[in-house]
Amino acid sequence: MVIKTPHLELRATGYYWRRRVPAHARSRFKPEFFCFPLRTHVPRDAAELARRLTAVSDLCFNAESLVSPEVMTNILVTYARIDIEAADRLRALTGPRTRQAAEVAMAVEEAARASLRDAIFLCDTTPALAPIRDTACRLGLTLDESEDDFAILADRMIRLMIEISEEKERRARGHFSEPQPYLSAALGQSAASGPPSKALAAPPVSPAAPAQPVIQAEPQETRTEAVVVEEATSAPTAAVSAAPTPFHQREGLSVSVDASHGAPARCLKGSDPSLLELWDEWFDEMSRGVRTDGAYTFEDAGKAERFMKDADTIRSTRKLIADILGDTRISQAGGEVWTRFNDTLLRLPNNHGRSSSLRELSCLEFIELKDKEEQAQIAAAEKQIAQQGLDGDAKEELLRKARIARISPRTFQRHQKYLSAPLDHAVSKGQLSHNPFKPYVVGQAMIEDMRKSLPTTSRQIWSSGDFAALLKTEKWNSEKTQINDHVFWVPLIARLHGLRSEEILQLKPKNIRCDDGIHFFDIERGTGQSLKSDNARRMIPIHSQLIELGFLELVQRQRGLGKERIFDKVSRSKSSRLTFTSNFTKNFNYYRTTRKVYTERRDLHAMRTTFNSTLVTGSVPDTARRYLMGHRNDDVGIVNYLPEGFSLATLKSYIEMEQLDLSMVTRRFGQQVQSPKGPRLAARDGVALSA
Repeated sequence: MVIKTPHLELRATGYYWRRRVPAHARSRFKPEFFCFPLRTHVPRDAAELARRLTAVSDLCFNAESLVSPEVMTNILVTYARIDIEAADRLRALTGPRTRQAAEVAMAVEEAARASLRDAIFLCDTTPALAPIRDTACRLGLTLDESEDDFAILADRMIRLMIEISEEKERRARGHFSEPQPYLSAALGQSAASGPPSKALAAPPVSPAAPAQPVIQAEPQETRTEAVVVEEATSAPTAAVSAAPTPFHQREGLSVSVDASHGAPARCLKGSDPSLLELWDEWFDEMSRGVRTDGAYTFEDAGKAERFMKDADTIRSTRKLIADILGDTRISQAGGEVWTRFNDTLLRLPNNHGRSSSLRELSCLEFIELKDKEEQAQIAAAEKQIAQQGLDGDAKEELLRKARIARISPRTFQRHQKYLSAPLDHAVSKGQLSHNPFKPYVVGQAMIEDMRKSLPTTSRQIWSSGDFAALLKTEKWNSEKTQINDHVFWVPLIARLHGLRSEEILQLKPKNIRCDDGIHFFDIERGTGQSLKSDNARRMIPIHSQLIELGFLELVQRQRGLGKERIFDKVSRSKSSRLTFTSNFTKNFNYYRTTRKVYTERRDLHAMRTTFNSTLVTGSVPDTARRYLMGHRNDDVGIVNYLPEGFSLATLKSYIEMEQLDLSMVTRRFGQQVQSPKGPRLAARDGVALSA
């Protein structure tokens, strides 16, 4: 959190970095403190700048110290390594012990930490003197204990001793902050084509002499087990090991991932939570709209509502984390974990989770199932290519159709976002030292590059021929089509008026109004109705062609029957969004697929895109076009001096600019031009006839 960042202050004009010069360096620096404006109001940016300035100032203040930062680091790191190695060895050689004895040992560690904390409270550095002297002697160093820097080193040593004690307790309870090298080495050997025996027998290579002399803790110290394993699986097996698969590859570019980059996060509050526990904690706070500002904590209902609209999508990331990473603890989450998560995501089919019959499968089981299906389809395609002698574009198209489509780069980016966000949240709450997944989050430039290598997925305009082909199907010509059939009306409304699908499907009879002889849609936010934004509130004149097809008769019928909505046959989805669009889209896509008029990139929303394109090519003023589309209008002259919007007559003229060819649609629902002879019918096709 920003409030815990050293030397960072929040003032009325923004964030400032302010630091007093240490006592030992005041003879070399004037004035006695430094203060810089950071020129930002963003807490996270300010914290990052403050940390950088603090690091730079540390280098300046300690440039001429008798105990340099490098020597301090060497002493502290050496002591920590020796103490932890000794504790591990002692634990391994102790043998079985009772639970009571183990708990007593933990109580001793807790008492030692309490004593060290009390020493910090009393400014007593005595407990650190013996560890510093012993470690310095081991390294061949002589320190002047009268210098201020020695006191600083002693203070850091006491803090380190507390952290070492906590680490030893975690290890004693079976929680380790780093994985052993054996599993990764075994996995590497199993992937190699040659036997590992020669590699194990290879003599170790002596390390090259360093360019500058360094302090050696133990010149004759034997190599650690990790180094032995690394040597056993390094150069000798390199010739027979398969080359790593690039993360992303195209002509002229190959991107690989270094799984050793970064380090697992340290748990700052003693516990070692799992990724799922951190995710659930983040989701709980976000679902309640919790946000913090300094000492204040807010629960914002509006923020919670916006977050919960995407709850199902966000929860899908949690399911993937559970399937791929399981109950992985933060201390175990190194580079191998993050690369495994990313690699699995890239293999995930794009229809994952959509089929109700396969929804219970884990993502790994689903990937395996689809991989086998893809192999069978490719084999069948290759057989067809060989039989028909296909080549060139025909061959490539057949193979493309045989391959299973994987998730898009944008979906990959979204899942990464909803894994990284809980870790950032844990960092801000002081639970973790840093976000260990951050180095593996793909940037926007990479996402755009990945998209370029895929087939185009942008929506296509509905041409007059495309729309005519749809209207020639039986839904617009069959006598079985009822007047309240949503598939009949919704595409026509979307194409003629550019309304969003949700705006159309939630229309109520009262939303169809008339003023000065102009019928219009009153798009509003009411009971059971929602809008994408405040700009979506608008009045759209109804196209004369829609009226000719009998739309007003439909409205009158639904009003007479007391229906709450015009398209009452469409139900809300079961997702957290509770939209009508989800169920309608499935219905509409199924209808087009079975009638052989389905095109993946030409959906219902593309009709809205087509309407917008028509307004642009028709030279409709941009302010009017934005109003009709329900987009934000930045024109001050419109926002401030024409708040009531455009006149219906003006908007009507823009709507009527395009007249579609509807000759293929059977007109069964509109009013009869001539009254029929003979007895009067009370109703026809469920529509009350006018007098």
